[in-house]
Amino acid sequence: MAKSVAKNALYNGIRTISTMLFPLITYPYVTRVLLADNLGKVDFATSFVSYFTLIAGLGIANYATREGARVRDDRETLSRFSSEVFSINMASTLVAYAALAIVFLAWPHLHGYGLLIAIQSTTIIGSTIGVEWLYALEEDYGYITLRTLAVQVISAVLLFVLVREPSDYIVYGAIMVLSGVGANVFNFFRARRYVTLRIVWDFNPKRHLVPAFILFGNTLAMSIYINIDVMLLNVMSGDHAVGLYSLSVKVYRLAKQLLNSIVMVSIPRLSQFCAAGDDEQYHDLLGSIVHGLAITTLPALLLLFMLSDYVVFIVGGEAFASSADSLRILSFAMAPAVFAAFATNSVLLPNRGERLILQSTIIGAVVNLVLNLIAIPLWGQDGAALTTLIAEAAVCGSAMWWGRKNCDYRRLLRAQGRTLVTVMMGLCVIGLACVCAERLMGHSLLTFFAAGGSAVALYAVVLLVRRDSLALSLLHRRRK
Repeated sequence: MAKSVAKNALYNGIRTISTMLFPLITYPYVTRVLLADNLGKVDFATSFVSYFTLIAGLGIANYATREGARVRDDRETLSRFSSEVFSINMASTLVAYAALAIVFLAWPHLHGYGLLIAIQSTTIIGSTIGVEWLYALEEDYGYITLRTLAVQVISAVLLFVLVREPSDYIVYGAIMVLSGVGANVFNFFRARRYVTLRIVWDFNPKRHLVPAFILFGNTLAMSIYINIDVMLLNVMSGDHAVGLYSLSVKVYRLAKQLLNSIVMVSIPRLSQFCAAGDDEQYHDLLGSIVHGLAITTLPALLLLFMLSDYVVFIVGGEAFASSADSLRILSFAMAPAVFAAFATNSVLLPNRGERLILQSTIIGAVVNLVLNLIAIPLWGQDGAALTTLIAEAAVCGSAMWWGRKNCDYRRLLRAQGRTLVTVMMGLCVIGLACVCAERLMGHSLLTFFAAGGSAVALYAVVLLVRRDSLALSLLHRRRK
């Protein structure tokens, strides 16, 4: 069993790293070929169709993963369960396509994106037949990792070969869709390894729909919270603004994903402590998570803020230079976003606070929607970035407020007093390194590497001089 867990951890780590590296390799090429206007068209169509993909999903994935895991050792029972949720999923897919057709016909603004939306809409049926939840509950990480790597390599090759001109944005959208839908087709046929999938009618759908709808509500609110700025930005400011904003958002989300990994890997252990009523170990682990977030999130925030111009140039080139201001604003959103993930996934979720997580997400969605209507007409993509910052802070504040019954925040803060002093010293060193590098070397690409490298090195020295426990632990493991 230990060997299996080790393999799964290895496969999952490879998949996570490859998922992060893939856009870093392809996106700089895409931005330079398609430019902001055409890239904005693709991103808008993707964002629009994502809402209908969400309707088709109906919260089934999270529900099926959680409930299917309980019966996965009984193939007959799992096959029956899987067929029931798959049948519901197919019905919701038909509803999603009908809703997409109605909205498309009723909204003239969409008619100019007809071909892109038609191509993107294949992801709706693709997400249903892909039955990703089956592979998650079966923990088939080896297949998922190999499939992910294969899809990314094929997509990259097709992209570099076929996307050569700004007018190839349709081809770019098709390649991105084809890679995902193709992988989902393989998923569907390979599912016979675990279950027999078929459409069934003789069951009580309410048994599945009630819990699925709660999870769907959270996913829907999260989708609005994440994608509404792109939709409104397109309507109010056009494709060019969407293209500029999308670059800064992709960089921001990549950095946030890296930092959130500290939280996500701890959920199973926290859930075990909560189930056992072990408050001491629960808070000790929470303290370790807060420690890890403190020494990584704030320095990453400052470094991204100081080097935004260089990051934008590397990823998008001169054509995307005006994205730097949006990225600076979004860099400040990293702190509330990461600690919101801590409050929801480390505090509320292990204590069965799904409904409270839903309420926090709804608050973030409403704040984001209302403020975008005000800020985008005034400041364009920078206004969208500002509303994201405020919405992240709203989610963080509400989630921490509702989690106060399960987490002693004062206890955590008292335990991290020395860490906070260390981080403040480190922030001063990082800021000084960036300023000195730019004054000595000017505004050049070499400055980015000099500033970033020296800032990271000096910050590591501060951690070691201050004898930070996590830094010393990592150093000890490295030596071994």
